[in-house]
Amino acid sequence: MIRAAAACFAALALLAAVPQEHRFGIGDWSRIVQLSSAVISPDGTQIAFDVSRADMANNRYDDTLEVYDRRTHTLRALASGHRVVDTIRWSPSGAQIAAVMDAPGEDADQLYVIDPGTGEARRLTSGESDVDAIDWSPSGDAIAFTRRDAAPHLTGEASYRDGFEVTDNAYLVTSAPRRRGLWVVDLSGRERRLPVRGGSVASDVISWSRDGKRILYERAPDAVSAHDELATVMALNVSDAVSTPAGARRAYEDNGLFSPDGSRVAYRVNRDGDPMNQPEAYVDGHDVSRMLDRHVEVFAWMPKGNALLLEGFSETQQPLWVQPLHGRAHRLPLGAVVQARIEPQDSVARDGTIGFIGRETGRPDEIYVLPPGAKAPQRLTSLNDAIAAMPMGRTITISWRSGSLRPDGVVIYPVGYTRGKKYPMVLWIHGGPALSGYSAFRRMTQALASRGYVVFEPNYRGSNNLGNAFEHAIYNDAGAGPGRDIMAGIRAVEKLGIVDSSRIGVSGWSYGGQMTSWMEAQYPIFKSAVAWAAVNDLTVDYATADDIVDDRNYMGGSPYRANVMERYRAQSPITYYRRIRTPTLIMGNVYDVRVPIVESYEMYHALLDNGVPVKFYAFPTHEHLPQGPVRMAQAFSLWYDWFDRYLK
Repeated sequence: MIRAAAACFAALALLAAVPQEHRFGIGDWSRIVQLSSAVISPDGTQIAFDVSRADMANNRYDDTLEVYDRRTHTLRALASGHRVVDTIRWSPSGAQIAAVMDAPGEDADQLYVIDPGTGEARRLTSGESDVDAIDWSPSGDAIAFTRRDAAPHLTGEASYRDGFEVTDNAYLVTSAPRRRGLWVVDLSGRERRLPVRGGSVASDVISWSRDGKRILYERAPDAVSAHDELATVMALNVSDAVSTPAGARRAYEDNGLFSPDGSRVAYRVNRDGDPMNQPEAYVDGHDVSRMLDRHVEVFAWMPKGNALLLEGFSETQQPLWVQPLHGRAHRLPLGAVVQARIEPQDSVARDGTIGFIGRETGRPDEIYVLPPGAKAPQRLTSLNDAIAAMPMGRTITISWRSGSLRPDGVVIYPVGYTRGKKYPMVLWIHGGPALSGYSAFRRMTQALASRGYVVFEPNYRGSNNLGNAFEHAIYNDAGAGPGRDIMAGIRAVEKLGIVDSSRIGVSGWSYGGQMTSWMEAQYPIFKSAVAWAAVNDLTVDYATADDIVDDRNYMGGSPYRANVMERYRAQSPITYYRRIRTPTLIMGNVYDVRVPIVESYEMYHALLDNGVPVKFYAFPTHEHLPQGPVRMAQAFSLWYDWFDRYLK
């Protein structure tokens, strides 16, 4: 007995001496390398991209422009001394790279040309506003770009005549909106503006024709950001600055691209011009992706000009398809990659090799290539090996019935899951609503799984992953229909036998925050809730947010038109505040104009004054998320601790 006891203690001591496997948590977020703007050189030998790393001491992300050479299997950083890298484009010959980067000591991001051999960068522009979209001329001797007009320089008495007309602008705007223009700069740095008459340029993408005579851009009615959605694709004749429509609609067109030979124009538009339909790929007015019936996020031309490369959403993945101009699309083999991201330009080399950013279920961003005919892509980088080596929660996709619909979603098992044991569950409801939960690595859900939670990401009606009818089904149904879908999904997850139904929490951000408030008001099953930037009052949102056009589209008009106000009230979570008894954490950003924080103040006082356990944290930042890695980590620490308090 003594020897047995001694052996037992020795074994326990040995186990204690073995280091425990590190689980992914918030402390690891700063180690994640984020990638964007991946573009492949015309000959397919090099891929340039933006690498973003967290600088916790300064609460910011620092970018570097890096190039992977497939010939030498080496990765190099270019253009040292810059910490902001945006749009990246290869020159037609592949001899140079154009990139929008910060100008040290100045406020505006400028256009630079970089020699990929030496890494040296040469500045081309000198405006007072950021350079946005760019495109090389086909001859390679000039670059077109977009830039917002500079603010007027006023002094003395004139500087105080600063009243401005309010239209559909967000409530925090402090001056009249400034138009965005279309410019051309040659490689010596000489700039000239191309007149755009009758509106403002709204382009994320511009495209130069093969013969160099025309440039495609998007023209919005004016410079109000809410009206960018009303843009149409226009073709500007460079010689006389006359613009003519390139599409067939009066609004909701974007991403206009000339075909490689310049004979066709592709663009994206919501099916049949209905803003509640999913965006699809059109060529010369014909909807080429209608049979695919999937939300097209980005597209690019294939080299021969007879097909498009599409990035979209399907079930809980973000795959790639090749879409012929006539006929059915075929899905590309992506192996372990479940989320692929391409650029509209320079994503496909002349030989058809595709360069893209991919995520796997347990691995963040890396660079991949898919040569023609390959059965799976090749991963070129290992920037996130340290994260991928950590244990992650098993991820599965489930689907269920909700009336006539069949929604789906993602379930992530707790790390270290024990068969037969039941765990608390947290819902992460995506925003949008035209977004979706997907099975690729996501830091917030994997961190929850590491803390011992089942995580459920339901794709309710309005999500962008199951075709046009599913995405359109949210029209004039901002809460009740999605709520039924989510509840049916919860029942489906419970049938897996892994959920402790007495410990379920609900959370979300933006539209997901709206649904969080809705769910806790309509269904008293939740033991904890976290609502971040929640749209709680649709009427207030309509009057103050920067996306007023979206509100009108989703709700069937202005609340101030006959018979419309009642539907805004009926679909606003704040209307049902008396029903909420769930302990709720509310968060928001003070200067957020997408979902103004006044809506969070409304719900906070409604719950506080009615005795509901509630806390409210505000972050003194702009944008729709807290700015910088430190604030993000703080926000999610509050989020997770709130669940631990009530679900464990």
